Amino acid sequence: MNVGKEIRMGKIIRDKRTIIVPVDHPVEGYYKELENPINVIQEMINGGADAVLLRRGTLLKAYSYIAGKLGVVYRVSGATGTSGDLGDQRILSSVIEALRYGADAVVYTIILGHPKENDMFQDFSRLVEDADEFGLPVIGEVDIWEKANVDRFEYLRQGVRALGEEGASLIKSYFPDYQEKEHYKELIKYSLVPVVAAGGAKMDSPLKVLEFVKAVMDAGAVGTSIGRNIWQYKEPSKMIKAINMIVRKNASVEQALSVLS
Repeated sequence: MNVGKEIRMGKIIRDKRTIIVPVDHPVEGYYKELENPINVIQEMINGGADAVLLRRGTLLKAYSYIAGKLGVVYRVSGATGTSGDLGDQRILSSVIEALRYGADAVVYTIILGHPKENDMFQDFSRLVEDADEFGLPVIGEVDIWEKANVDRFEYLRQGVRALGEEGASLIKSYFPDYQEKEHYKELIKYSLVPVVAAGGAKMDSPLKVLEFVKAVMDAGAVGTSIGRNIWQYKEPSKMIKAINMIVRKNASVEQALSVLS
């Protein structure tokens, strides 16, 4: 057991459940809602989120609002939206810098099916080795390259296992289409470590968001890492509270939906 890692993970996963809200999107494109990230972070705090996932710029701007109120998941990988290939994830920061900024964990994304998948996998493994020396948890995020014509479920299932095998403390995974929700449990079962569900692009309605949250929690996830479907909702703090009803109280979709009314 690594004491430092246990303490840091305890700031992200509380009572074996977590709601992480990512705001690391602006390097990939324009999001009006993130023009002033402090507004979104205040909504997270008001809604009862456990942690924020962000990059160094937003952390530097908003640290005084975050301190003592949200766990810090520090993004160390990325690719710009203007590069033409968001799948070409590169290391952009270091373990030392993450610790200097007070991170409770770092997160790195591997894009499965991408021509540089093995390079990303190697970088991830080295990141874990560096982070372990300081008791810093690494969250492995797994997604599929948009140009890869593959079985999405099977690739994601193998991806969550691969990142766990290389030392991830927590997995952030995308999931197959909702129509394939019978596969959710199989995906989570194959992971060596706890899994949180990534939200992805904005869904058609709040109902769809909450149905997805219910499905992944019933399948064995320990929480969510949903960004756009929270801060692009008209009242982000209410959406967090609705998600929290399902994540922590095992509420029905209908009960959670009533929080939004």
